[in-house]
Amino acid sequence: MKVMKKLAAVLLSICLAVPMSGVLVFAADGRLSFSDPETKVGENVNVDLAVRSGEGNIGDVSVTLSYDTDSLEFVSGDGFEADGTGNLTYTGTGDGDGELRATMVFRALQTGNTTISVVDSTASMESGDTLNLQEGSSSVTIDAADDGSTTAEPTGTGTTAAAGETTDITVDVNGTTYNFSEAFTTSDIPSGYAETTLTFEGAEHRFVANDAGIYLGYLVDSSGSGSFFLYDTETSSFSPYVELGISNTTSLILLNEPDAVNLPDDYQEVNLTVLDQQYPSWSNAEQGGRFCVLYALNTRTGEKGLYQYDTEDGTYQSFSVPDKNSASGASLPGILGEIVGSHALILLAAMAVVALVLLVLMIIFAVKLVHRNQELDDLYDEYDIPFDDDDDEDEEEEPVSKPKRKFFGRRKDEDDEEDYDDDDDDYDDDDYDDEEDYDDDYDDEEDYEEDDYDDDEEEVSRKDKTKNIRKRKKSSRDDDDDYDIDFIDL
Repeated sequence: MKVMKKLAAVLLSICLAVPMSGVLVFAADGRLSFSDPETKVGENVNVDLAVRSGEGNIGDVSVTLSYDTDSLEFVSGDGFEADGTGNLTYTGTGDGDGELRATMVFRALQTGNTTISVVDSTASMESGDTLNLQEGSSSVTIDAADDGSTTAEPTGTGTTAAAGETTDITVDVNGTTYNFSEAFTTSDIPSGYAETTLTFEGAEHRFVANDAGIYLGYLVDSSGSGSFFLYDTETSSFSPYVELGISNTTSLILLNEPDAVNLPDDYQEVNLTVLDQQYPSWSNAEQGGRFCVLYALNTRTGEKGLYQYDTEDGTYQSFSVPDKNSASGASLPGILGEIVGSHALILLAAMAVVALVLLVLMIIFAVKLVHRNQELDDLYDEYDIPFDDDDDEDEEEEPVSKPKRKFFGRRKDEDDEEDYDDDDDDYDDDDYDDEEDYDDDYDDEEDYEEDDYDDDEEEVSRKDKTKNIRKRKKSSRDDDDDYDIDFIDL
């Protein structure tokens, strides 16, 4: 009996414990935080709101805020509603992440520090569990304007378009019509960009830009969906904005400008789809289609250029256009190198044969030159042809003693004798003095006896013959020499 009672008590305890497990409710912890920006009087300032949870995805969030209307004027904010008395209500839903972000835009009205505080907040997890938020606040610092102003009048409607509103400005991008809009929030701004103003269609409008001077504008299509587009300040035109990160500091914005690309003929244009956008690219068939050349804008430098995309590794690198004129010439050294490498022994043997042939030719020419010189020497010896140097030495060693030449002859007149003296280059000054003595002896020829003349005539005749032989050789080399003597037969 006692055993049965104990058994019944245990069963009752189990039955009571089972329904109690279904009514247990779990709660997660999260945090509601804000940014603390600085601005100047008359300027717009962005204040970021963030809901974070480290235990799962965030579901629905509702936050009520209050701000000082004397210091701040609400301008815009996606998901925010203002009642005009300084209260803001935000409602939003997480997008499957552990963080929810939103941005509200205010206009600074007076210098000082002001606070945006939380009045009430509710949040839940995607699973339905309650999210207990640790609430924070935003501190906004407002400095004097650049012109020294410390206050500004509220505009009532704000200086920019309200959230969700678009302008009447229409633009065409690749055949699609968009409306220019300023209803973007800070959470919509891509990383590395900041809000700025730019003159567009004759008025100042909200844009975003980075440090390299690249501008993005917000466009909304016919369905009301908005996104950023690349804005060209030179042509005032928009193009699709697709940014590809290649490093921690540099990204590439793909451009659809095929006319700006000039590549060799072996590169064929193909279309490349990146994030639902088509861009022109160029591929070399010899590379098997693995690499594509793209025209892009560098976000770090702000310069346009060509980049090569590796479709297998998914990497990008700067690309230099190959020189068309040197394409064939660049391969010539490689061809020559292959020929030399594969036929090195044959080339060396050919060079050795060429060197040997040149050496034999040199020896043959040298032998012929020696034989020619010997033949010339034999010719000179055979015909007793003296060299020019020997003639001059003979004339110096055996001068003709003109005073010993005794003959009767007709003297040329003084003019002919002067011409003879000027033209005859073979006589030196001593010969000229001897000729004067000869003339004196000739004047006294009557004093010579006929026998002496006969004896000396033979000697004079021999010397004259020798002289005349030399004169004839000399005259063959110098046609200007003229020596003329008339003899009288006795």
